[in-house]
Amino acid sequence: MSAYPNSYNTSFILFRVKTAVDNLGNKTWRLVGSKEVGGVISSISSKEYYSSLQTKVLFDFKVSIQSFIYDGSKYAYFPRYEKIYEIKRTYLNGQYIELYLSETPLKWEEILDHGS
Repeated sequence: MSAYPNSYNTSFILFRVKTAVDNLGNKTWRLVGSKEVGGVISSISSKEYYSSLQTKVLFDFKVSIQSFIYDGSKYAYFPRYEKIYEIKRTYLNGQYIELYLSETPLKWEEILDHGS
């Protein structure tokens, strides 16, 4: 962790996918765009947690990135955790955008296998 309050504490991949159905009827994921970014992970506040309970959309954590970097991607892959998270909500906070994330059962290899 850096001594600077807005220094990145994680790097991850923002990405976009398209879904399709193969000949057997299985859902496939095709990568249509990705980029590596740096951000600051932080916990969900108790207010955000209780708000998410009311909407039945639970968040695992949030990550802040500079707003101009965000391209509307719906997923984020964190190699450090080997997990894919869906971006369930965004919130513009000054020059940063907060991405509220929920873990998915998707695996990075499943998406790469159907690469662009």
